Amino acid sequence: MTRKRILVLAFIVLGGGLFIYLGKWEPRKLDVLVGYWQDGRFQEAPDFTLPALKGDSLTLSDYRGKIVVLNIWATWCAPCREEMPAFVSMQKQFRSQGIQFIGVSIDAGGWEVVGPFAAEFNVNYPIVLDDGTVDNSYEGNTGVPTTYLINRKGQIWRYMPGALSRAALIPALRFMLEAEPS
Repeated sequence: MTRKRILVLAFIVLGGGLFIYLGKWEPRKLDVLVGYWQDGRFQEAPDFTLPALKGDSLTLSDYRGKIVVLNIWATWCAPCREEMPAFVSMQKQFRSQGIQFIGVSIDAGGWEVVGPFAAEFNVNYPIVLDDGTVDNSYEGNTGVPTTYLINRKGQIWRYMPGALSRAALIPALRFMLEAEPS
């Protein structure tokens, strides 16, 4: 080998080593901690009262004492359609342990589109229709679906953007149950 080829090879190996050392090879995490103040306290989940699918209204603060999975979604959102069956299943699985799913639809079509969608997916948890209150007041909400995990004290514990699977959400729920048993 010539000296020039050895130098080129050395630069390639060195560059590759630096790239591996400085680069982060971890897959993108969907669960990002948000809401911490500098002193470590959690941010209070913004309260709201919105019309619910069953005809009454729902106030988030009424669910204090429960772990709330607050999912912002829309009927026209393909990833929302993908995660809905898992949410229905997990609501059934975790309800007795003090976990409550709440769906917040941002559909402009109102109950005329949300009602049939909820019936199609056999949604077994409350669905509310957002008037912009939730969409505008929750930090990190950049699109649908976005899910917020709210602890028993009414504080945002974690925010999870994008479609979620059971495999992504169940470990977080189990951790919350262990950290804050009912």
